[in-house]
Amino acid sequence: MKFSVLIICTGNSCRSAMAEGILKAMIPRKYEDTILVVSAGTANLPGMPATALAREVASEHDVDIDGHMSSGLSEWELDLADLILCMTKEQCDHVVAMDPTVKDRTFLLSEFAGAESEDIPDPIGGMKDEYEAAFEKMEDYLEEALPKILEMAEKANQ
Repeated sequence: MKFSVLIICTGNSCRSAMAEGILKAMIPRKYEDTILVVSAGTANLPGMPATALAREVASEHDVDIDGHMSSGLSEWELDLADLILCMTKEQCDHVVAMDPTVKDRTFLLSEFAGAESEDIPDPIGGMKDEYEAAFEKMEDYLEEALPKILEMAEKANQ
């Protein structure tokens, strides 16, 4: 069974879409069959593509999210997720309110990466530099978190 990482933001068309693409690109080839990375949005707006600026910024970093379609957050996804990473504290609270049993596996991305508690600002409706800033911050946090994610996946698959 795959170790499942669920990345959460509001609409699932900017931050979590980019973070999903970033993490998928970071996972070493030997883990591709054992780690599943998905994303969803608390606003429950399914079927939207990633925004044009999210796709453009991701592409400039060799991360392909062109085929991304947004997904609304469901209790079913929460049940299946081994690790839940949120962009904001408010989203973490929303997740835990939906299903209190996932509290121990729900984290603010910055905290999971070992940094101070920091929300990743939503770039929706903003300029390209706001998307770039969000991308780079998420990439930094995911780089820091990757060893812990790989270790968790190895333990889960023993």
